[in-house]
Amino acid sequence: MGMNKYIVIVEAEHPPQVFLHDTIPNVGKVLELKAEEFPNRVTAAWLAQRFNLSRKTIIEKIGAFNKGDDNKHLYDPKEVMPILENFNVIASKRGAQRKK
Repeated sequence: MGMNKYIVIVEAEHPPQVFLHDTIPNVGKVLELKAEEFPNRVTAAWLAQRFNLSRKTIIEKIGAFNKGDDNKHLYDPKEVMPILENFNVIASKRGAQRKK
């Protein structure tokens, strides 16, 4: 039986004390580490691509956080990304439930 690959995302003030090739007990071996940094301002198109939403939906839902003008919609990713992450969870629960 082959080894499976799992992805763990950690969001914290300081980087976790995990190093490449460490073995985590009852979990496995760390094969890859990545860090992601966001620009100070991101466009509605950048957010739309990242969250698989239309640019219009982004502007409607988080327009109050716009740091640009009415033509150039710019947002602080630290403010709006948690809102959009929760929006995806809420939006997926729409519609009638299936009969069992």
